[in-house]
Amino acid sequence: MSERTDLSHYIPRRLDDGAKFLFWDMDVAMIGLMGVMVGIGSGFPIIGVVLGIVAAFLYGKLKAGKHPGMATHLLYWFTGFPEPKELPGSHIRELNG
Repeated sequence: MSERTDLSHYIPRRLDDGAKFLFWDMDVAMIGLMGVMVGIGSGFPIIGVVLGIVAAFLYGKLKAGKHPGMATHLLYWFTGFPEPKELPGSHIRELNG
């Protein structure tokens, strides 16, 4: 008597796999949930849900096929935060070595 168990949830295959929320990557889910929270806070929850889903969908399309740390790279490029510890400043255009 062998029972067949059908797993319908995500099982990480490697230690480097990113965190998941349901079946979305954590960063995509946070963007969607931020839209929902802003909608609830402003009194328009349905519009917030729609905008959160659209923003998460567009961000997911933007990051598809790119480096996993792309969001951190963009955040640093536009704001200068977080400051990298092992890299020279972004104002230095010529590197010797």
